[in-house]
Amino acid sequence: MERFCSKCGTLVSGDGAFCPSCGAPMESAVDVGGPVNLNKPTNSMPTAGAPVQSAPAPTYQQAPTYQQPAPSYPQYSSTPAVNNEVMTVGQWVGTIILSSLGIIGLILLFVWGFSNDTPINKKNYARAMLIMWAIAVGVYILFFIIMLALGIGLSDAFSRY
Repeated sequence: MERFCSKCGTLVSGDGAFCPSCGAPMESAVDVGGPVNLNKPTNSMPTAGAPVQSAPAPTYQQAPTYQQPAPSYPQYSSTPAVNNEVMTVGQWVGTIILSSLGIIGLILLFVWGFSNDTPINKKNYARAMLIMWAIAVGVYILFFIIMLALGIGLSDAFSRY
């Protein structure tokens, strides 16, 4: 049996349920190879007074439908999974002690703040502490610049006399 796909117009031969070109269901395709029975009335005109007979309604045989299982694809999320694990008091004490170890603590804060498997509470703590470190460094630099300017000004004032 040859049919045309109603979606892409490809000539399809065989009894497949889907178009091999576009994948559309072939239920609504038109059969071009088989006999056509349209049950058309003849062109003869009925005589006056004769009852008009309507053509019988065409009967169509519905093609069998085939249920093809939907393909299963792995589900990917655009947002990473959040670790909502509750931290114990001991874990908090260890986190605070380790984060106060200078450069090692700063490195640990970066690891905890930007790792995907860190509990959300520890991650928020680490990010807050990194912000505090940035503010402290900014204040230290500002203090150093002010002291340097005062030192230069005082040394200039004492050198004139």
